[in-house]
Amino acid sequence: MRRGHVHIIIMGCGRVGSSLAILLEKRGHDVSVIDIDDNSFRRLGPDFKGRTVKGVGFDRSVLEKAGIRE
Repeated sequence: MRRGHVHIIIMGCGRVGSSLAILLEKRGHDVSVIDIDDNSFRRLGPDFKGRTVKGVGFDRSVLEKAGIRE
């Protein structure tokens, strides 16, 4: 991992979560976004290369899919 580069998990893909995810990805970070509603991920747009995970952010298996161990 290069200096200053981190893996970030965002819970919720509403207006704030999606904007934050896009901004952090543009800054070169690996970003995962968790949301209970698949339709929310549309806010990320077609250029988002991060990971999207459907589920609730306090579920251990969902967090593992989002890369919590990274």
